[in-house]
Amino acid sequence: MTTARPQIAQDIEGHPGHYNNQAVLKVIQEKIMEDKDRRPFYIVHLDDIVNKHKRWVELMPRVKPFYAVKCNNTEPVVKTIAALGAGFDCASNAEFQQVLHHGVGTDRIIYAHPCKDPQDIKRASEEGVDLMTFDNEYELVKIKSLFPGTRLVLRICPQVNKGEYDYGEMYGCAADQCKELLEKAKEMTLAVVGVSFHIGGVCFDSMAYQNTIRLCREIFDEAKAIGYNFSLLDIGGGFPGYAVKGKPTFADVAKDINTALDEYFPKEENVVVIAEPGTYYVQSAFTLALRVIGKRVQRSGPSAKDSEQSYVYYLSDGIHGSFFFTMPSLVERLNVEFYVLKEKDKMPVYQCTLWGPTLNPPDRLAQNIQLPELDIGDWLYVPNMGAYTTVLATSFNGIARPELFYLASDEIEAELGV
Repeated sequence: MTTARPQIAQDIEGHPGHYNNQAVLKVIQEKIMEDKDRRPFYIVHLDDIVNKHKRWVELMPRVKPFYAVKCNNTEPVVKTIAALGAGFDCASNAEFQQVLHHGVGTDRIIYAHPCKDPQDIKRASEEGVDLMTFDNEYELVKIKSLFPGTRLVLRICPQVNKGEYDYGEMYGCAADQCKELLEKAKEMTLAVVGVSFHIGGVCFDSMAYQNTIRLCREIFDEAKAIGYNFSLLDIGGGFPGYAVKGKPTFADVAKDINTALDEYFPKEENVVVIAEPGTYYVQSAFTLALRVIGKRVQRSGPSAKDSEQSYVYYLSDGIHGSFFFTMPSLVERLNVEFYVLKEKDKMPVYQCTLWGPTLNPPDRLAQNIQLPELDIGDWLYVPNMGAYTTVLATSFNGIARPELFYLASDEIEAELGV
């Protein structure tokens, strides 16, 4: 269940020293002072993205990150990551066109969609985006007819038990079917260069990467017997975007991956290892500010004297905006926390329910959470809102999407030109 705290948070969980919470709160206050009735907005701390990249390089030097554009495709984010020298995981023509526009070479792009639109395959051929995934024979037939010169990566089902968003049913070749599929690719004279997998959107199975990397080793060996000499391993995404108490951290995951790579793909083999982080790069860089636009009181008893009072608040953003990922129909759930912007820590708290601004009955953001009594016009903020938020926002009911304001140190602006 979504939780909330009535006081201003002292720290936003992320990588220690990489996120200046007070700077973000200061900018939020400044924007509200400019227009207290403004629509919801994000403060985007680009320094956080830069520091995440540095952290990745420090902890997993063998693994080159290919940022998953689908996670957050806002232009300053893509431009920043491109300037850092990372690669990109693209799932459509529109995504690799956006990346190419920022001067990224095709050698820094993987078209990592196992089921591609034929028109997009044609565009990839025209642009020279020649590294792409597949997981079934029908995809091979499609690629053979449209882009036979591509370099292919076999996507397999991961060995995962606790993924909160498991791609296994949707994409990935089962382990016992890989040999047959590779033999088919060989018959079709298609160049398969490696193996990929994706653990899932949120995964807290600390052994999942190790177990799946071991399986990849077996498939590499099978492929060699067929006549392939694989040179690429893509370990996908699923990396945490900020620290969650009691759950594996990014450092924990990196340690597990490094151990598995050293055991199953030693450096002397010269296998290129890449990954497809999305949430990791952007989740903690975005903080959403939104305000209370409506309020009502609920009482549990027949009279005010005998009842326990609770509050219902209507907020200026909801599931059709930044909070689509909180819908119960989505398995991938993020740990959303609402913070009151102004000091109310000495006030009593009440049971509260938070609704979005639309007329859609499922537009409920939280229930049974503790908050002080709020007034219409009060502001809340929500940290860690950079992943799968802006890309999923709509204008349902004619409600505008949140604005974005970017925050970067002078050093980062000068270094990256963002």
